[in-house]
Formats: sequence, structure tokens, C-alpha cells
Amino acid sequence: MRQLVYVFAVIVQGSAWGAQFVMLKLAAEGDYDELTVLFIAMFLVSACYFVILLVRRSSFRQTPKSIEFFAITGLLGYALPLTATLYAAPHLPAGVITLIVCFTPMISIVVALLARTERVSRTRLVAMALGMAAAVMVLAPQLSLPGLGVLEWMLLVGLVPLCYGIESIYVDRHWPEGFDIWQVGFGEAAAAMILVAPLVIVFGEPLPDLAWSTAETGIVLFTLIGLVEIVIYFWIISRTGGVLVNFSVFAALFAGIAWGMIIFGERHDVAVWGAAAVLLAAMALLALEAMRTDQGHR
Repeated sequence: MRQLVYVFAVIVQGSAWGAQFVMLKLAAEGDYDELTVLFIAMFLVSACYFVILLVRRSSFRQTPKSIEFFAITGLLGYALPLTATLYAAPHLPAGVITLIVCFTPMISIVVALLARTERVSRTRLVAMALGMAAAVMVLAPQLSLPGLGVLEWMLLVGLVPLCYGIESIYVDRHWPEGFDIWQVGFGEAAAAMILVAPLVIVFGEPLPDLAWSTAETGIVLFTLIGLVEIVIYFWIISRTGGVLVNFSVFAALFAGIAWGMIIFGERHDVAVWGAAAVLLAAMALLALEAMRTDQGHR
């Protein structure tokens, strides 16, 4: 039963993750520049975590190793992937962005194998291959379009799975001793905010007139959804390692497609829906493996 709980957590975390990409696209359509959107989001996330730490009366003592950990995870978990997403969001449907993120399991599996942090089963490899096949179904048609279509923006979004795939294995291997998921969540978000701040000062644009719009709604919802998503993310890693958590991108795909259709009126061709079906098969393989593992532990 425990393994099925992990799979359910992966689905919930992935659904929240997919919704975050849609919220970023919504925020990117406002009058804020991309770096300012990222800084505001990181400030709000950090502030929420800080309040939680105060309520829990948690200390936050830093060591050289923890500072290094938060700098790396802040860069890989927030700064680089979210900046890439914000710049590409006006040019790509939200569903396509989440589909590209499905490269994450491949990166995490390769990193896990190279680092020898955990065993990767054949079933997971097959599920990863199905996920990759689904991504190719959507990326390949861009190669035949004049000027390669929006391939350059797809490649930019490719930074997202690269960063996330490496980060999950790094977090699993270098989790700072004595820190819980709330402390790690605050440290990562605060580090990202500090990393982005100089870029906002140098390259950011003046803030527009303060008036509530869909952009502000997107930023606030990104923050709230992100708090739920990242806590589940760290919980899964702390219980199962750094590979299983990345299969949440498959659930993120369906959330991204659904919310993109609802909010932006996006419509997708046969290739995208076919890719979604292939990814569903990958999630089914993952669930079957979890049930077999659970039965083996009884």
C-alpha cells in the first residue's frame, strides 16, 4: 500500500506542477518583464515559507555545505528553468511546454545511473522510453516547418527538464543534515530570489502601474500551487529517491493541456493527443511496478 501512496503523491505533485506552467504563461502575458515576474514569485514563495518556519518555531542555521546546497538547488530548481519558461511562454502553448518537460525522467535516470545513487528498473526504463517517444511525436513536426517553426523556443524550454532532472538526484544525494522539507523549501526559494535580484536590478524594467490583472492572478496562484507542489516533491524524494518523483511530469502534461484549453482556449492536433495517450501508458507501467513492489514487501 505504501508504494501506491507514493504513486498517488506523484500524480498530485505532477498535476500541481502542470498548473504552475500555465500560471507562468498567464503571468508572462502581463506588463511585467520576465525577470521581475520571477523575482516577485520567489519573494512570495520565500515569504510564505518564512511564515511557516516562524509558526513551527524552526531554526535555520547555515553551514558552508547547506549554503552550497541551496545555491545549487535555487539555480536548478527555480532560477534557470522558470526564466526559460517565462521567456518561451508567449510563443508556446502551455500543453506543449509541459510535454517538453517530459524529458525530465530521461535526464534523472541517466544522472542516477552515472552517480550510482539508486537502481533503475527495466519497467522505469520502458516508461521513460514511452515518455521520450511522446515528446518526439510533438517535437519532430517542427523540423519540417519554415524556419523550423517554434523549435528555438522549444529548445529553450529544454533547459527545464535538464535542470529538474539533475536537481532531483542532487537533492537526494546531498540533502543537508538536520533540515526538514519546510527548511529546504525556504532555503531553495530564498536562494533563487537572491540569485535573481542582481539581474532584476541590472536588466529589469520599471514596474508598471499597480493594478490587479490576470498577470497578478497568475503570480499569486503560481506561488500557492508551488508551495503545495514543492513540499510533496521533497517528501517523495526523501522517501523514494530522485527518480520516481520525475515521473510526475506525465501527470503535469494532462494538467497543462487541460488548463491551457480552459484558460487560453488552446486546441491541439492529433500528434499531441497521441503523445498524451503514450504518456498514459507510461504512467500505467509505473503504477503496475509500484503494485508489484508493494506485494513483494508483504
